[in-house]
Amino acid sequence: MKLIRTLHESINEETSLIIFCENKILYDQNEKSYIFNPKDLNLKEINGPFLAIAKVNDRYIYVINIDSKDKILGIFLNPDTTNFIDLINILAFFDTESFLIASRASILNNWHLKNTYCNYCGNINKFDLEEGAFKCECNNALNYPSVYPCIITLIYDDERILLGRSKFFPENMYSTLAGFIEAGESAEQALIREVSEEVNVEVSQIEYHSSQSWPFPSQLMLGYKCKYQKGEIVLNDKELEDAQWFNIKELPNIPPDTSISGQLIRSYIEDHLKL
Repeated sequence: MKLIRTLHESINEETSLIIFCENKILYDQNEKSYIFNPKDLNLKEINGPFLAIAKVNDRYIYVINIDSKDKILGIFLNPDTTNFIDLINILAFFDTESFLIASRASILNNWHLKNTYCNYCGNINKFDLEEGAFKCECNNALNYPSVYPCIITLIYDDERILLGRSKFFPENMYSTLAGFIEAGESAEQALIREVSEEVNVEVSQIEYHSSQSWPFPSQLMLGYKCKYQKGEIVLNDKELEDAQWFNIKELPNIPPDTSISGQLIRSYIEDHLKL
């Protein structure tokens, strides 16, 4: 698979489409797929240009945003099982490549929508094919897709780990702590600050684990593990409704392996059990 970023005025039947509407993705529950063939869709009312985000062999993958009034389902798709849903609700079903494509589609779709018009003069932006970016003739400034860096960390203390839950999580779901990196901060400085702000504890032995794109709306999650140093849990962050220590053998519901949070938790448990 080759990642690309370009606009085409038209598409043919030998392509693949990812469809968004009001920040939700079209998903076929029977096929467990968010990628569609043009022949299965009604595209008569959908005009270009179309944003190509990847190429597999000779087949382009496009992301398209439609209006809620557009009737896009063709006769071969069942409206009872093919509908628009929140992307976050289906990430657990994706393998690594499917996660990458869906994440990229969501991020670039939002980027495309926000850069139709120039922020300075209001004229329609042009697309620079060589740079893969939007620009306006009023200043020739190039607008590339933006990615916002965040930290996400597992805090451990021997056989227990510190997890928190947002009020937006499913019932009994707990996850690792996360937050945006402020201007001027290193990732490690942001981690120390976020942990202190959210749960009032201090940490040490910060160790980088891995990273993951997170398209809500356009984050790059930098994953770390760190050791608990001192402090009692005090919730200082309005985003968290609870935070607790959990024994690694008695965990609540945790994020799936497709998320970096789930990977951090399972990686620590596996490493700890080897000791």
